[in-house]
Amino acid sequence: MIPGNGPIQIKRYPNRRFYARQARAYVSLQEIERMVRDGHTVEITDSQSGEEITRTVLAQIIMDQHPEKFSVFPTAMLHAMLQANEAVSDFLKEYFEQCVAHLDLLRGQGGPGPVPNPVEWMSGWMKRMYPGTVFPGPGWEAGKAPAGGGSEKDLVRRMADLEARLQQMEGRTSKRDGGDAE
Repeated sequence: MIPGNGPIQIKRYPNRRFYARQARAYVSLQEIERMVRDGHTVEITDSQSGEEITRTVLAQIIMDQHPEKFSVFPTAMLHAMLQANEAVSDFLKEYFEQCVAHLDLLRGQGGPGPVPNPVEWMSGWMKRMYPGTVFPGPGWEAGKAPAGGGSEKDLVRRMADLEARLQQMEGRTSKRDGGDAE
């Protein structure tokens, strides 16, 4: 349908019609969706302002045609996005870009090899974002202690420390509430 390589250039005109230059034809939102599903990248601009509106149009397609896919964003996250300042917005944008880059990498591998553990993937991303901070690494699985010498002892020590801190906090709360007086 679309000759050539590279992104498919589409202009949206004031009458809300979309024109795909490479196809030399007007296209509907359903046809734009089909292009994307077929693996094409689209770039959509407003004919009057020249503004790039691809994100808006793709979001419209998802909201109109596939509202169930929008549920990938929990309501709490949507609240956070609306309340976010620029730093948080930049963080979320970077996070989602990293997720898409990783999915593209996995899709490109396409072989029968194992898909990386999501915890390892997130740990790698966090290590790049916050160098020097210790995060779970390779060999870590949910519900199991990390591999390595003494890790079970370390976990027991950490649990005891957390319990002591919790008891200390509960003691402070009950004193403030008038429970235990000194």
